[in-house]
Amino acid sequence: MLIHRGVGGELQVEVKQLDKPTRLDRVLRDHFPDWGRQAVQGLIAAKGVRVNGRAVWLASWQVQNGDRLEILQPPAAKPAPLTQFADVWLLAQTDALIVVNKPAGLLSESPALRDAVNLLDLAKARFGDLILFHRLDRDTSGVVLLTRPGPINQVLNRAFKEGLVHKEYLAVIAKPNRLATSGVIDVRLDTHPQRRDMMAVVQRGGKHAVTRYAIEEETKERQLVRLWPETGRTHQLRVHLAHLGAPILGDRLYGRVESAERLLLHAQRITLPAQAEFPTRTYEAPLPAGFWPLSM
Repeated sequence: MLIHRGVGGELQVEVKQLDKPTRLDRVLRDHFPDWGRQAVQGLIAAKGVRVNGRAVWLASWQVQNGDRLEILQPPAAKPAPLTQFADVWLLAQTDALIVVNKPAGLLSESPALRDAVNLLDLAKARFGDLILFHRLDRDTSGVVLLTRPGPINQVLNRAFKEGLVHKEYLAVIAKPNRLATSGVIDVRLDTHPQRRDMMAVVQRGGKHAVTRYAIEEETKERQLVRLWPETGRTHQLRVHLAHLGAPILGDRLYGRVESAERLLLHAQRITLPAQAEFPTRTYEAPLPAGFWPLSM
């Protein structure tokens, strides 16, 4: 491929040396690997690519040798893979507890049967032996508790089981939707019948799931929603909001991945109850830059 940058910053590409007609998204990912899969999909869906002067929004569009591509707003390169714990993630540290602001895109722990960069391993390398007391989805940012072996684990385990640990999340959704100004979402969740990596709302079976919510702020097109999960089911907040026609922006499973550069879900605050071993404590993770217009 021959690549030139135009005066307005756009990329002009002449396609060469393809073995056969190839999907547009594959051509872009092969030649611009630093952009990442999600950025390429979003670029195409937003009609940010022209083929021979024609706007194309199908990722499956067949590109051939001699075609000329014009990329109107090239995506920024995706972040380099993490190799060590960043001190900026640390929110609090005691003899028994490490509180971390997990960045979006980082696994909480390594998946079974696969070695992958994850928060627990990075934190262990920095602080020594730790236990991941609870987890966040890879694409969710915010407060995570890691503990050292000892009595705190029994204390926290009891507090979580008794519903004494309070979590608050913030999410960004698009308008219009079926959310009221505030309310409670109370529906049952079970594994999706066709997708084992997803959950679904069911009428019978599954597990009871409850989320309280309130609209905090809004712009012409978006709303910032505060969420208080009263149960802790897999993907609960993401499924609950999608169920009311308000999928979280950037949600690759329950919404449209191209709607934002990341999943706009942030575990902002966690409050631990007073116990004999420690007083009531609240830990808060600041919003990432650009998460909400008023936080920029």
